[in-house]
Amino acid sequence: MRRWYPPVAVALSVQITTSAADMAVPVLGPLITAAAGVPAAHVGYYNSAVAIGAVAFYLFGTRVVRRIGAVASLQSGSLICAGALVFVLSGNWWLTILAALMVGIGFGTNTPASAVLLHRAVPADRLHFAFSLKQAGTPIGTMLAGLCLPAIAGLWSWEIAILATSCACIFVPALIQTYRKGQALDLGPRLPTDGVERPARADWRALASLAMHRPMPRIVAAGALLAIAQGSINAFLVTYLVTALDHSLVFAGGLYALLNLVGIPGRVGFGWLADWTGLRETMLAVIGLMTAAMIGMLALLGPGTSTLAIVAAIVGLGAVIGSWNGILLAKVTQAAPADRVGEANSVAAVGLFAGFAIGPVAVAAIVSASGRFSPALIFLMASAALSSVVLPWRRREVDSKRG
Repeated sequence: MRRWYPPVAVALSVQITTSAADMAVPVLGPLITAAAGVPAAHVGYYNSAVAIGAVAFYLFGTRVVRRIGAVASLQSGSLICAGALVFVLSGNWWLTILAALMVGIGFGTNTPASAVLLHRAVPADRLHFAFSLKQAGTPIGTMLAGLCLPAIAGLWSWEIAILATSCACIFVPALIQTYRKGQALDLGPRLPTDGVERPARADWRALASLAMHRPMPRIVAAGALLAIAQGSINAFLVTYLVTALDHSLVFAGGLYALLNLVGIPGRVGFGWLADWTGLRETMLAVIGLMTAAMIGMLALLGPGTSTLAIVAAIVGLGAVIGSWNGILLAKVTQAAPADRVGEANSVAAVGLFAGFAIGPVAVAAIVSASGRFSPALIFLMASAALSSVVLPWRRREVDSKRG
C-alpha cells in the first residue's frame, strides 16, 4: 500500500461520518420538528446554526489544529458531532439548535485539518486527486444519511436513527486510533509555524485585506449566492417532498440520497469541463443559470406529479447544485496573491458558509409567512441566477493580482 493512502482514507472517513451527522436532522426533519412541537420549516434554522458553528471554527480553529495536530483534530471533530447528536434526542428544540452549533464546529475541522494532513502526506503529483477524493465524502455521507436514516426511523424510531449516526461518529475515530497505534501512523502533528504566536487582531487584519482584494468580493459574493441555493435545498428537500408533495419519508429520503449520488459525477464532470479553455471564464455562470432552471423544475412539481418526473427533476438538480464548489475555490486561488492562497480560501469559506447560514433561515421565514414553498423556491431561483451576474467575467479581472 502506498504510504499516502492511509492519510486519504483517514480524511475521507471523517468527511463521510461528519457529513452524515450534518444532514441527520434535515433528512429526519418532519419527525424531529413534530417531536419538538415546532413547524417543519424550522429545520432551516437548524441548518443555519450548523453553518454558524462551521464559520466559527474557520475563523479560530486553525490554532487548534496547530496545537493538537491534523489527525487528532479530525478525530475530535467527529467525536464533537457524536456528542452533539445526543442533545437532539432530548426532543427540545433549543437543545437541538445547540446541537447544530456543535455539529458545525465538528464538521468545520475537516477543511483545515484535512488540508494540513494531505499537504504533508500526499505527493505533489497526486494532491489534486487526493483532495477530490476527500471532498467526495460529503455527497457520500449525505447520500448514506438519506438512504439509511429514514429507513431506520421507519423500522424503529427517529431516536434510534440519530443514535446510530452518533455511534458511527464514535466508531470512525476509534478505528483511526487503532490503526495509528498498529501502524505507527505519523502524519505531522502541527501546522508549519515560525514559532511566533500572533494576536487574533493580526489575523483579522489579514483576512479583511484579502476580502477586499480585487476580484475577491465578486467571486465570494457569487459563491454565497450559490451557497444560499444549495444549502436551502439540502435543508428543505425532504420536508418539501413530504409536506408539499405528500410523499413518504422513506421515499423522500431516497430522493435526497439520489440528489447526492448524482452530485458525485456532477462535481467531477463540471470540474473537467471548467479546465477546457473555452469555458474557464463562464462555467460558474453556466452552473448558476442551470441551477436556477433546475430549481424552477422543482417548483413546478405538485402532489399529482408522476414519480418519473420527480426523479428527473431531482437528477437534474443534483447534477448541478453542488458542482460549483471546487471551481469557485480554484478561482479564489487564481485571484489571490501567491503568498496568501491559504488565507484567501479561508475568507472564501467564511463567505460561502454565510450563504449556507442565510439561505435556510430566509426560506424558513418565507414558508412561515406564506404557508407555501413556491415563493421560497422562486427566491432560490433568483439567488442562483444572480450569481452569474455578479461574477467577474473578464479574464483581466481574475488576473488583476498580477498587474
